[in-house]
Amino acid sequence: MNKYLIRREIEGASQIPSDKLEEIGQGSESVLVEMRNEGKNIEQEQSYVAGNNVFCVYNAESEDVVKEHAERAGVPVNDITLVSNVLKHNTNDWFSGRKFVGLRYGKRIWKLK
Repeated sequence: MNKYLIRREIEGASQIPSDKLEEIGQGSESVLVEMRNEGKNIEQEQSYVAGNNVFCVYNAESEDVVKEHAERAGVPVNDITLVSNVLKHNTNDWFSGRKFVGLRYGKRIWKLK
């Protein structure tokens, strides 16, 4: 399957109450289940609400399957972008084994815990 980033433009998206977003998500998930039962490869990883947009990350066999899901779920799809690469950054991994002990010549000094 391919990974896609989907942008859904929804006026006031960041102002929608959490329970309403959950209701919308459940409706979307029921369509995903129907489609998988029909043999279509599609799954949703995660969604981000920012401003007037909802950004969703999907794994699907094709862009057409993503569009079909949007139509069947009754949700907008303004942009679909094929993800070519995923870069994972987690700076917490580096800091988790270290302790900040002070400054020396304007630089932070870290020691292993």
